[in-house]
Amino acid sequence: MSDIELQTETEEERPKERRRQIRWYHLFLMLIADAWCFFIMEYVNNPELLQMKWYYMLLNTGGIFIMNLIAFFWFNSLKRSVLLINIIWSAMAIVFFIVYAERGEPLQVIDFFSIGTAATVAGSYTFRPTRALIIDIMAGIGLTIFYTLIPFDYVLVKKDRIKKILMRIGVGAFMIAMYPVYLNTNWNGALGIMTDLFAPIKTYHEYGTTVGFFCVAKYMRLTPPDGYSARETEEIARRALLEKKSNTITSIKPVNIIAIMNESWADLNYAGKLNTTDEIMPYYDSMQENTIKGHTLVCITGGGTAKTEYEFLTGNSVKRFPGMVPYVSYFTQNEYSLVSTLEAQGFETAAMHPYKGSNWNREAAYSLMGFDRFYTQDDFDRDVLKYHGHISDQANYEKIIDVIDHKKSKDQPLFLFDVTMQNHGGYSRDDIGSDVTTSGITCDEAKNYLTLEKLSDRALQYLIGYFRDYDEPTIIVMFGDHYPTLPDYFTSVVSGGTDIDKLPLDEKERWYATPFFIWANYDIPEKQDLVTSTNYLGTMMLENTGWQMADYNYYLKNLEKEIPALNHLGYLGTDGHYHSWKKGDAGTLHSEWEYECLQYTNLKGHGKDRLPWFFSLDEKK
Repeated sequence: MSDIELQTETEEERPKERRRQIRWYHLFLMLIADAWCFFIMEYVNNPELLQMKWYYMLLNTGGIFIMNLIAFFWFNSLKRSVLLINIIWSAMAIVFFIVYAERGEPLQVIDFFSIGTAATVAGSYTFRPTRALIIDIMAGIGLTIFYTLIPFDYVLVKKDRIKKILMRIGVGAFMIAMYPVYLNTNWNGALGIMTDLFAPIKTYHEYGTTVGFFCVAKYMRLTPPDGYSARETEEIARRALLEKKSNTITSIKPVNIIAIMNESWADLNYAGKLNTTDEIMPYYDSMQENTIKGHTLVCITGGGTAKTEYEFLTGNSVKRFPGMVPYVSYFTQNEYSLVSTLEAQGFETAAMHPYKGSNWNREAAYSLMGFDRFYTQDDFDRDVLKYHGHISDQANYEKIIDVIDHKKSKDQPLFLFDVTMQNHGGYSRDDIGSDVTTSGITCDEAKNYLTLEKLSDRALQYLIGYFRDYDEPTIIVMFGDHYPTLPDYFTSVVSGGTDIDKLPLDEKERWYATPFFIWANYDIPEKQDLVTSTNYLGTMMLENTGWQMADYNYYLKNLEKEIPALNHLGYLGTDGHYHSWKKGDAGTLHSEWEYECLQYTNLKGHGKDRLPWFFSLDEKK
């Protein structure tokens, strides 16, 4: 072989040798690409970017860099890893923007478990792209093309197939080993990060969206309260039996119990001050005879509907797990609830939601609760009245009436739980002939929402009117799941020119207090302007029926005397003032801890440790 042939062969082999070498500048280029990913995410989503401390900027960039390195070692390709991270962060910047713009809460890990729910309601929303969003889209496409064209294919870690397999095994082992470190160590606290689970957006803005997302996700597990023990929890339950008293509010036992959670039903005049051209809820405001009504504290605003219904049906509070929805995350066995309590007394039970049954995993959750039947949008006629694409409250209530009118027997007691859909978000769509306007501020979204709420009030009048002279004793409870997501400038005006987050606790709680009523076509004690919380509302309904309650309901009834209302922000004390949990008195905090222990046992316990005799009427003590 000639010298020329040897030289040519060596030059041909040289690119293959280069494929095994990683230079420092390759990692530097990767870091620059990751810094861009950090910037575009914050530029699109974080109005407080310029106020972020420099070391949190580095922390976010470093976190993305680590994920890029993991992808690099897994795919064995610099080009593939950089390309993948660019696509993911450019796309997620858009997703974070849309989610927060439309529901007022940032994207959280729970949303990936309920992606079907998000997809089904996405068609209700419209949004206006911002300049930052357009820049993100254009830059994302441009960089994707650029990374595809640059000659980085030769930058590999390993060339040999066996070594590549071993490398991937090593990457997998590293990720498995780091998972418990991520979950069980206080790395975020050591870095000075104060994770706000009740307002995750604050964490995202102060510490960066990437870091904030993983900080919040860390706490999305059902963990026992500090100091929890199954034995002590059983003692708490047995002590509660000593305070049990019979519910003798009424001797009439209704044959029909109707519970309605009205989507985004809220009272803006209770939250602040709003002047409108028309009365929004004139019928609800006029209700007095055989009516208990007021406001009920919830733990959410703008979204998370299933959390509030879970509180009503079970008597538990979601304040312990603000970022998760029990239906999706924690339901793994049959659940004690109003359903099991009433079924033990011969009730037929039905759930109704005039939309897709898969939303929030309701089909599975309702089955675990023991509902006999679940009516969804598939059980409604296609030509029923709809507003902005959703089945109207009027059509919803007509279906409730039809179900009750066609029971197998008039003597058969029926519990029907309904979740309405009419007032769901998507208020930027002006397709309902809005006829309500506000004075002092112009807001199309508010105008559309208030018009929907006015229509809802008319449907309520129809429902009550139908059952007023009904020949079967009937009780109806209705409550709102949360306040709607409306523009910040509008809610700021309603709250007196101050952002909701900056209001004093007494005023801020009003934005988490939705209207409720309990009405019967027989005599019940009448109360007005009552303040409670949704975890107590199911018990309050039961004690006005004369039907038997589970021991847990009696416990809640007694707890309400000590803590009249509660949510994630704090509690209403017997002194008539709100108190944050951080500043609560020792006695109240201990009672709240006992309550949390019982809830944990209810959800997570197994066998006898779950205290079935306490939560169910079916079990013998």
